Amino acid sequence: LTPPPPPPTPPQGLGRRQRQMCIRDSGNGERSRGLAVAGILAPIKMLLALPHFFVLALVQFGAFIAGYFGFWVIAFTGKLSPGIARFVHNSLGWNVRITAWFGSLRDEYPAFALEQPEYQARVVITEPTLERSRGLAVAGIIWFLKGLLLIPHVIVLYFVGIAAAIAGYIAYWVIAITGVYPDGIFNFVVGALRWSTRTSAWLLSLTDEYPPFALRA
Repeated sequence: LTPPPPPPTPPQGLGRRQRQMCIRDSGNGERSRGLAVAGILAPIKMLLALPHFFVLALVQFGAFIAGYFGFWVIAFTGKLSPGIARFVHNSLGWNVRITAWFGSLRDEYPAFALEQPEYQARVVITEPTLERSRGLAVAGIIWFLKGLLLIPHVIVLYFVGIAAAIAGYIAYWVIAITGVYPDGIFNFVVGALRWSTRTSAWLLSLTDEYPPFALRA
């Protein structure tokens, strides 16, 4: 027997950095019919999530302030502060958890905490270092410049978000009847959430790699 040939070397600029942001969910498809009915009667599930949305709004405001301060740190040092990186990362993770719960991607009600590593919907960052582009940081300091670069994503995500909301609402009905989240809808809704999270991560300098126009991980 001969050993298998080594995998091909990825082209320059690809490889590990190509999969910086992903949202993992290890669910088996089964979901609570009761929570699905609460989703069909949207105000009920919204009411249950309201405490999270209120606190998270304050946390995300703080994350954007911290991210803006991070632009200045990067502009002078070429590196993102570890404390800022962790806080922004955790704020994105909290948003993913409550969004996943509200959309029945997960049934477990998330904790009121910046970190909840055991939750099965989370943000994973594999950026190897905290070194960041000074040019992108300056574009962030002049806020609208970095925002302009994301306009194509914002436009596409507007329509993707509408489609994901409709698909998610259909999923509530399917879950209420069958107790199972359809794989196709699940993958689409997770992909939309992943895409949105990647754009926020790039805007706030958690990564310098411009996010792809894709639902995939």
